Amino acid sequence: MDGIDMLEKAEKMKIHRESAGDTAMMPAKQVFWGVLMLVSLFVLVTAGLSAGRAAGNGSGNERASHRLGRVPDGAVAGDGAIAGGWGTEVLAAGKIDAVGSAGKPDGKTGNEGTAPVPPDGVESEGVNPALPDEGIENKGEDAPPDGKNGNEDADSPPEAEDTQPGGKTGSNEADAPGKETGNGDAEDADAPVVALTFDDGPFTKVTNRIVDVLLAHDAGATFFVVGSRIDMYSDTLKRVYESGFEVASHTWSHRDLNGLSADEVLKELNDTEERLNTYIPVGEVLLRPPYGNADEPVREIAGTALINWSLDSEDWKSRDADTIIRYVLSAVKDGDIILMHDLYESTAEAVEYLVPELVARGYRIVSVSELFELKGIPLEEGILYRNPFDCY
Repeated sequence: MDGIDMLEKAEKMKIHRESAGDTAMMPAKQVFWGVLMLVSLFVLVTAGLSAGRAAGNGSGNERASHRLGRVPDGAVAGDGAIAGGWGTEVLAAGKIDAVGSAGKPDGKTGNEGTAPVPPDGVESEGVNPALPDEGIENKGEDAPPDGKNGNEDADSPPEAEDTQPGGKTGSNEADAPGKETGNGDAEDADAPVVALTFDDGPFTKVTNRIVDVLLAHDAGATFFVVGSRIDMYSDTLKRVYESGFEVASHTWSHRDLNGLSADEVLKELNDTEERLNTYIPVGEVLLRPPYGNADEPVREIAGTALINWSLDSEDWKSRDADTIIRYVLSAVKDGDIILMHDLYESTAEAVEYLVPELVARGYRIVSVSELFELKGIPLEEGILYRNPFDCY
């Protein structure tokens, strides 16, 4: 048994030594595999970063295109960028830029409602040009609240001019230091004559354009001013008067006079005339009743001649220069008083064509008072005129 025991002990000792050797070898294997894994991860990470930089940076030409403002394919430039200039914003196709102007489905910029900025030196009287008809319920002179315009008994539209008692007209052109209005030779008595009239102003950016073209063609006109606008546009009013044009009243607030009491009518008229004379020495002036409405009580109160029109350009309705031009040229005739409004840029654009065209067709363009004088018709207080030969 001793020999057997010794063999068993020897075998156990051998197994123990082999086991101990294996155990000693394990840390070395783990270190080897750990190092191998770290090396592999490093290679993979390095390769990934290199690929990312290559994809993100793009070519040098593409980077230069962005810097110089050129828009790569598939992108759109922001509204604020100057084509081909520096600092152009580049947007993904169909996206909206910082001011919300690109990629709108209807092709609009989103700025359509923004009021236009008038040129320097034009809008000098502190008014918002986006609100040219502020304070005026402008439905067009032939669209009064009750649907009447004072012309129901007339075969043609109304006309206008004013006269003071004793047969003296209400014209204030002679007192103005500006031009002599009326184009053509004074001795040409056979030439057709029309009076241009402008209601609801002044409005600087439009009124000044109209004055410019009238002066350029030695044409006259009468401006029927709304009293509540006078303070706001006093510089423009002075320019109209000092340029030699006739200035008249379109009441203080453009209300239908037929619906007012006698005291209210008087206030509408007196306040306007008083305010006019604060800035320009016009004295008593002609009156154009809003919507052409002036019943007998209003005419008796007016204290001056009342002027409607015989040709409504309907500029208030179409707001389109071509439409205005076509209509006026198709309907105009000798003795007409033409109704327009110096509120709309489309009207100014139409006038810039109509005035030289009418002159080329042989017409003299004058104020209301000049028209009546040339036709030999005295303006009388309390009479509503549509033209020199049509009144009531």
